[in-house]
Amino acid sequence: MPAGEEFLSADLRNTTGAILMLGAATNAYDAFSAVMSSPWSTEKFSQGSEEQAMARTYVRHAIVISAAYAGASALLARSLWPIIGAAGVSAYLYWLYQRALSRAADAEAHGADLSGAKNGDAAQASAQRVTQPVWPGGA
Repeated sequence: MPAGEEFLSADLRNTTGAILMLGAATNAYDAFSAVMSSPWSTEKFSQGSEEQAMARTYVRHAIVISAAYAGASALLARSLWPIIGAAGVSAYLYWLYQRALSRAADAEAHGADLSGAKNGDAAQASAQRVTQPVWPGGA
């Protein structure tokens, strides 16, 4: 092996590992966004037990999708970095969605309605509101 090539191969492995990890982590975010609403929406609109069960099902789907792609990538690349990237993001998103569902359940238990205005209410409230421009100096 020519002098210095061992450093190039180590740098190349590190770079490839970083790209594989980043790609798998991004794919996990993509899978969650494709099959699941945002954590904010989940917290706001999943107060019933049926909605929470559906949300948990979609979270599981996203984890399986992410794991399948990361596993295939790991096999093709002969590297654990895709699994590490997908597992890290999936674990974080699992925690985030569980927290959102827990908060929604707490709101339901306390009788709070996090969903805000129902369909049509916002337009009606907006039509009833009188707005006037506010000019400096009150004129």
